[in-house]
Amino acid sequence: MGPAHSVNPVRHVVVVSADTQVLEGMRRSLRVFQNAWVTHFVESTTDALAALTLHPVEALICDSKVTGLELEAFLDQVRERWPVVVRAVLCGAEVKPEQAQRLGRIAHQVLKKPLIPGQMFDLVERASLVLATVRSERVKLVLSKLGSLPALPATYGRLAELTANPDVSLDEVAAVVERDPAITANVLKIINSAYFGLPRRVSSVRETVKYLGIQPLKNIVLTVEVFEGMASGKTAKALQMDALARACAMRELLGRTPMAEAAFAAGILADLGQLLIATRLPIDLQAIVKAQVGRTQEEAERERLGSSHAELGGALLSLWNMPTALVEAVTLHHTPPEAAATANVPTALALVCAIEEEVHAVGAGRKAELKATIDKLAQIFPMVNLQAVRRQLAPREEAVA
Repeated sequence: MGPAHSVNPVRHVVVVSADTQVLEGMRRSLRVFQNAWVTHFVESTTDALAALTLHPVEALICDSKVTGLELEAFLDQVRERWPVVVRAVLCGAEVKPEQAQRLGRIAHQVLKKPLIPGQMFDLVERASLVLATVRSERVKLVLSKLGSLPALPATYGRLAELTANPDVSLDEVAAVVERDPAITANVLKIINSAYFGLPRRVSSVRETVKYLGIQPLKNIVLTVEVFEGMASGKTAKALQMDALARACAMRELLGRTPMAEAAFAAGILADLGQLLIATRLPIDLQAIVKAQVGRTQEEAERERLGSSHAELGGALLSLWNMPTALVEAVTLHHTPPEAAATANVPTALALVCAIEEEVHAVGAGRKAELKATIDKLAQIFPMVNLQAVRRQLAPREEAVA
């Protein structure tokens, strides 16, 4: 097993490439971070493994051109021996899409060349945030093993890359979704459910994207891939229903602002950590449920795991390189930031989650605490009809079936 990892003021980063020009380019690019990082530049996977053994490394940046172990075998070994090290791969034109897809299953990030220094810095700093936030060693290990946890949902990732081009056509977007019949079927189930309240049924992805637009379709695909891809059964279905209701409530708060897409996604992903606990740690989940008498869910989770589901979900989103506002919103959705005084995604999600907990059965003492939180956060959204938000969050009998 590798050395113990801790959060240090100075980050140890290993950069490996068999291409001396690429290595020198990365050396120049990363020089601006020399006061914050100790960067170990090596030319082979053998030297990279030696560096990982000798130093408390937080991130590995690996060029697709390596010598020694074959790239996928090397990343597999790093994942097994140092599961909390964040793994990034830099790919050029020589990497075919199918290989990039395989790499995406064992690396946290597959990035295109040329190297963007700010992107690398953000990746490493996010890694440190994960280590600082998710305190339980057990949860860190589960979180980091991509063999057990999903990578960024594949179809959603392709849509995000495609829609970064402002000239993308609706037909191109629909074609990405239609390549997967299962996702297509589940997208249509959700879009035709009561959550969206459409005046008529839609029967194809192309019709959906023309009717609703690109961003709503991306969010529905995210819903399908997270919940259908990670688990099945009553627990996953119940969490999916809650997520859709929460996302629609977020739309009430921020749906007419530039933050609408991130707001909807935050509603979907708020309880991602809860889904992970339910599907990957079922024995712990049973103990958490039993321990919730007279205390909050988060208190019971921290006692059992060392972290709450909010922190776990935020950590996974950080590894997926989701936007900072989304990571912050999910991590703090039960503990709104004290200094927050503006209408943004984190404050909106904190308000929605407080109302969600209020409309479900909770004890009188907890209701008083929630009311104080809601009253405080509602002042940030004076134009919003809170009763409309409550209606979105009211328990529903309907399942997305």
